[in-house]
Formats: sequence, structure tokens, C-alpha cells
Amino acid sequence: MTLSPMTPDQGRRIHITGAPRSGTTLLHVLFLACFDIDGGVKEELRLRRPAPRDRRIVCTKCPDEVAFTASMLSLDPRLHAVYVARDPRDVITSEHGGWPGRYFTNLRVWRRSARAAEKARGRERFHIVDYHRLVTEPDTVQVELMAAMPFLTLKHLFSRYHEVVREPSAEWAPAMRAIRPVTPESLGAWRLKPERIKGQIARHGDMTEELIALGYERDHHWLTALRPVEPDLTPSIHPERLGLRRTISERLPRVRDAVLYLTRNALPMAAAR
Repeated sequence: MTLSPMTPDQGRRIHITGAPRSGTTLLHVLFLACFDIDGGVKEELRLRRPAPRDRRIVCTKCPDEVAFTASMLSLDPRLHAVYVARDPRDVITSEHGGWPGRYFTNLRVWRRSARAAEKARGRERFHIVDYHRLVTEPDTVQVELMAAMPFLTLKHLFSRYHEVVREPSAEWAPAMRAIRPVTPESLGAWRLKPERIKGQIARHGDMTEELIALGYERDHHWLTALRPVEPDLTPSIHPERLGLRRTISERLPRVRDAVLYLTRNALPMAAAR
């Protein structure tokens, strides 16, 4: 059997990713509720896993897959990566409904996603959505996404998604807790937990230069709020440090995952032409 080259008109795959707790679930819900997508997958699905077949547009989501998703763009012209960028301080102070009372992720994990996104910035079909703009200008961001992906068809405005989605699904509920209007109330929530920020800096180093580069701060003045507090060194759900075995186990599967993605999702569609 000879495989034909993959072409973009075979159906699109949109994969939403970013650091955990960066807003990937919210954006995923917005996509499925507000765009005409016939292959939406509510459950969190790794890019390498089999996706629905024979659909015009498949939309999936899985955090912490930025580097891998970006690497697949050159191999599959049907794939679009959507990365959610968020202030790392809000990311590392956010709790997940599945682990109440515990911080979910940390600065190490955020940096891994942010560095991969910076490396992929400007690549064709790599789209960056700023969480701050998403919750303050949802409809403008929606228009920009439609311009970047002209195959998307509007069904509802992002700002009114809550009128369409009445209750969170079993998959969305732990992350979102409730379906509510898009508002900026979560922005800057890290200020209520300065001890957590100070603890993460103690563990992983200062993040000020990154905050300045990404436009979240102008200078080092924000650190003054941390001086009076004691650092909270409570470990996150995600490991704060990776041992040698864990580091190797994270890096080795990359080639395997690429082969699985292509054989499960890309090559079968090319062979069917």
C-alpha cells in the first residue's frame, strides 16, 4: 500500500495545550460550545491517542504537551496547536478540584511549557491565546482565532457560552467547578497567596525576568510584597524536582509518541484517500 501525502483538506485537528492550570479547560469548553465542531472530544486526550475519524474538525485538549504538539506540526499539515499563556503566579497558586487544598503544579512545570511555546512562537499553525485577554476580551479573541483558522464557523459568542453549556460535564467539573460567565475575577489571584510564590522562588529561582519578558511586570518592584511573608514550601501534586529515572522516562517516549500519533491519526487518513 502506498501512502499519499497528507494534505490540509482531509479534516483538521485542533489540539489545545499549555501548562496545567493555565486555562486549557476553559478554552476547550469555549471551542466545543461556540464553534461548529463535529469531532469534539470532551475527555482529556493526549495527542498520541486515537481521535475520532471521518470528522471535518476534531478538537482535543491535554495540558503539558506543548513541545510534542509543536513538533508534530511539520509532520501533519492538518494539525493546529493552540497554546494558552497565563501569568505563572496564577498558575502555581491555582488549585484543582480533584485535589482540594493542594497546589496542583509548580514553576518547573510552567517553565517547561513556556519555553517550548517560545521556541514554537511564529510557526505556522501554532496559535497563542493569552489568558488575560481571553477573560477580558473573549469575543475579540474568538474573532482572532477565526481569522487564524478560517475553517472555524461561529455558533455562539465566547462571552455567552454559559448560556449554552448549562452544567459542566464529568470531565470539565473538577477543573472548572461550575459553568459561569467569562470574567477577569481570577486574574491576579496569586496576590492572596504570597507565601506560595515566595516558596516557589525559593525552590526554583526568581521568575521576574520571565514576567517582564512576557509583559506581566515592568520591573522587580512586585517582589516587595513578598518580603514580610514566610515561604510556603508545601510540595505540589506535580513533582518539584525530577530524579534521573523520571527525567529519562519523560524523554524516551517522544519518538514512540510521534510514531503512535502518525500511525493512529495521520497515516490512516492519508491511506484512505
